[in-house]
Amino acid sequence: MPPTETERRLCEATARGDWDGQVTAIAGEDLYLAVPQQGQDPLPVYNDPSTGATCIPVLTRGMLPPWQPQQFFDRVSVDELAQDWPNDKWQLAVNPGTPCAALLAASPAHRAAWMRIRAHVGVRPGGLLATHFGGPLHGPLAHGLACGAPIAVHHSVPWNELGTVFLDHAADAQTLREQWSVVDPASWQQRLDQLLGGQFVPADTEAALRARASKEPKDAADMEAAKGAQGSKGSEGSKGLEGGAGTAPEIPEIVGRYEERFRTDGLLPADGRVVSLVALDYAHAVNLVRWGLGARLCGPQQAEQAVQRVGAQAKEVYGSWEEFAAGYALGRMLAFDNGWFGPQYAETVHIHRVLLQDPGSPWRALAFA
Repeated sequence: MPPTETERRLCEATARGDWDGQVTAIAGEDLYLAVPQQGQDPLPVYNDPSTGATCIPVLTRGMLPPWQPQQFFDRVSVDELAQDWPNDKWQLAVNPGTPCAALLAASPAHRAAWMRIRAHVGVRPGGLLATHFGGPLHGPLAHGLACGAPIAVHHSVPWNELGTVFLDHAADAQTLREQWSVVDPASWQQRLDQLLGGQFVPADTEAALRARASKEPKDAADMEAAKGAQGSKGSEGSKGLEGGAGTAPEIPEIVGRYEERFRTDGLLPADGRVVSLVALDYAHAVNLVRWGLGARLCGPQQAEQAVQRVGAQAKEVYGSWEEFAAGYALGRMLAFDNGWFGPQYAETVHIHRVLLQDPGSPWRALAFA
């Protein structure tokens, strides 16, 4: 089975001898050039044994090799290759030596066609669900990776990859440095611990949500018990709930506005409320691990342990993917939208619907508990 949809389309085009279809399959996708090791030629040129042609090899994302500490790849596009191609007689070898290989002529006329197809296909948009069929699909590691799926969908990268790149080595290191102030393994571990501890969500709001959730009945028996307890308290008991040292933290007004809108837009059921915001930190923790792998600030075993820890902690807080999704959505809105219901809100709703409605989503394939 081809590891992703890109390789599937490429294999099908190759099988039917469709040259334009081959280019179309990769035109909007990231391609990967191996970064030369010290002392190697700047371009990894080789002679194809079947044709004798001189080729520049690139890999589609699904064909990247397993993580190696000193093996890096740069992202390139068909457009960039067409504009910077060094020799009209050379050819482009896509996934050479694999079942998903294609050999593309790269004369000026061919490269002009690459660019036309690229312009027609466009860049791979954000907000797409992608799966790597060679990656974890079941079990604790898959569950942990699924907790990071909203950010994977945002970037249109496979949700269940834990390997060579998130985007590429340089971009992953830049994300960690600029967005998280992470520059080395020690600062990476510090940020990971903070995210696992839910330290980036607003503490007062989180406490208020947890307090409210702890008082809500969980099932029919709890509801009957709550009614009976309320009836036996009388007016004096009610006053005790409203004031004094036992007063629960107050839910901010903006939370109520978002929850009302979430119910309207299907992010919460008609009587639903958000349980906790830490889904936002947990999603970021998964992707901090993926960026850390890409930047070579952690290794695979450490990464797998951290991701499984995210999944285990999420199960302690939430009872379903729907609860996790609502927590992530509210956390993101409080961090980035602040009551505007603007583009960030629309994007969050889109990601929510993709992950809860797409038949291929891990949130539908994986049981939460």
